[in-house]
Amino acid sequence: MNLKDKVIVITGSTRGFGNAVARAVLAKGARVLISGRRQVDVDRVVAELGERTDGLACDVSVAEQVYTLARFAAEKFGRINVWVNNAGITPPPGGVLDFPPEEAERAFRVNCIGTVNGTQAALAVMKPQGHGTIVNLYGRGSDLKPTTPSGLYGATKAWITSFTRTMAAEYKDLPIQFIGFSPGMMTTDMLNVHEVVGQAVADTMRRFPMVLKALGNPPEVPAAELVRLLETNDQPFGEYFFMRGLRLMKMLAHLAWMGMNKKARPPEAELTVLPPFEPPLDV
Repeated sequence: MNLKDKVIVITGSTRGFGNAVARAVLAKGARVLISGRRQVDVDRVVAELGERTDGLACDVSVAEQVYTLARFAAEKFGRINVWVNNAGITPPPGGVLDFPPEEAERAFRVNCIGTVNGTQAALAVMKPQGHGTIVNLYGRGSDLKPTTPSGLYGATKAWITSFTRTMAAEYKDLPIQFIGFSPGMMTTDMLNVHEVVGQAVADTMRRFPMVLKALGNPPEVPAAELVRLLETNDQPFGEYFFMRGLRLMKMLAHLAWMGMNKKARPPEAELTVLPPFEPPLDV
């Protein structure tokens, strides 16, 4: 895909990875629709990025807001070539059952239902126009392995992986591409951990700054990889993991080196420990 003049909608693009993707595709000549939860943030980013952008606030967990975003993009640009379901939240580290039900529901509503809403909206525009690419964000948990102490987040990413594979199978006869993209650990504010749930998790997470320093990348690095995939991918379905192969081996070697070299380690994290949730059962 030549990205020049292609219309790309990116949810959660006022900061972090979504913003890095927006800047990367703009550099290729694309037109970008910025979205985030607050219109003031959207307007600020649109002003920063310039005339090839527009934007609209959208809470991806609310279906009608996502449909409005798709209508806005179609009316403004006449089409949607790529839709990136990037918006998501990361609950603080903690055991899965240590969160109250409403916190678990919020994580699934934003990360999972938000991806459903975005996919439905994108397909509603792409099917009549006869083409399009939908990118869903994978993450820790997409390999279906245990993800303690980020089990709640990992469960949402496992769900997104299953959902994306199912969409690719159900729409295999349409000229719609599905990409599951895992950017790996990134040095964004989503991983700036200050709170944890439960003392056991706190003992583990105090050394997280060292892990982030060894395994984390600026979001611009995986964003450039996603842009490359958009330009070169010709398959109807693909899954891409940024942290893999030789790159992952080098990161793990760096982590092991810091583990043996105290002077190379960043300071341990100062954490607020929140009490685990206890169901209100009188038994």
